[in-house]
Amino acid sequence: MSNTMLAVVKEKAAPGVVIKQIPIPRPNKGELLIKVKNASICGTDIGIYDWSDWAAGHITPPIVIGHEVVGEVIEINATEPTNIKIGDFVSSETHIFCGYCYQCKIGNLHVCENMELFGIGRNGGFAQYATIPVRTSWKNDTSIPLEAMSVQEPLGNAVHVVNKASVMGKKVLVVGLGPTGLCAAAAAQALGASEVIAVDPVVYRQKLAKKFADIQTISKLDPKMYNSFDAVLEMSGHPAGIQSAFDAVRIAGTIIAFGIPKSEISVNWGKYLINKELTIHSVFGRRIWETWYQTTQLLQSGKIDLTKIITHTYNLADFEEAMSVMKSGECGKILLEIA
Repeated sequence: MSNTMLAVVKEKAAPGVVIKQIPIPRPNKGELLIKVKNASICGTDIGIYDWSDWAAGHITPPIVIGHEVVGEVIEINATEPTNIKIGDFVSSETHIFCGYCYQCKIGNLHVCENMELFGIGRNGGFAQYATIPVRTSWKNDTSIPLEAMSVQEPLGNAVHVVNKASVMGKKVLVVGLGPTGLCAAAAAQALGASEVIAVDPVVYRQKLAKKFADIQTISKLDPKMYNSFDAVLEMSGHPAGIQSAFDAVRIAGTIIAFGIPKSEISVNWGKYLINKELTIHSVFGRRIWETWYQTTQLLQSGKIDLTKIITHTYNLADFEEAMSVMKSGECGKILLEIA
């Protein structure tokens, strides 16, 4: 094995990345070394690439980016018992928890008070090799297609959103059909919503949604639809999308906030939160490991086929081209084939 590997590195606190050879990492105690097979690009990676305010507040360059991965375990540096073996295919839970803080102790590992983020706070997976803590490594079921394994992370976000909305028997609106919004629409349908409608102005995404799930799609919310949805899943983070969520939800309904706005937004507190007596939940990541088990069950059952939202595949060396397509919005999930 060579001593170096190709990696996508956020080298400076400025827009852009560098694709270069760097040393292959060695796993510290309690870590795995994986040979990365596939990785997928997330909307968060766009912000990192463009060096958004959020990225500037969370990342200290230089760092290898990328957090949605699947890789083959080639080395284990751990003495504690684990069901993971050399040759297994694992994915990484992005939220690396400490296990000792208050939130971890009460079961909220995904919002650990001392959280480190894979590919954001430490080197990630847009590389030929990566190290992952054993405690945040998910052993994949081999019945799941390899190309779908790296896309489980955003599907897990969507499953967490849908669970918080308690969608069984409810009329659901999904706002925004980026990859996680697509997953939310499919998960809402799979988990028993009586009706799922998704709104997104991009026709490409509407067409992709119909291939992925049996739902209705619209370009914008008709005022006749105001106050008619039991649950609204706000996946866009766009001010217009957030406004649509408040207009669409019925009195005493539920909104789940997932999309992250690029700037502060204002809300008519009296009109929406008080007069409508709404329940609003937010979601940050996936419940560890509850959501991962549920995601696996959805994939094993065939209720959700993640391969249907993978629209483009690139080699790691062609990352710049992949990012250009990702930023165009004319895509679903973009996969990087690494090994």
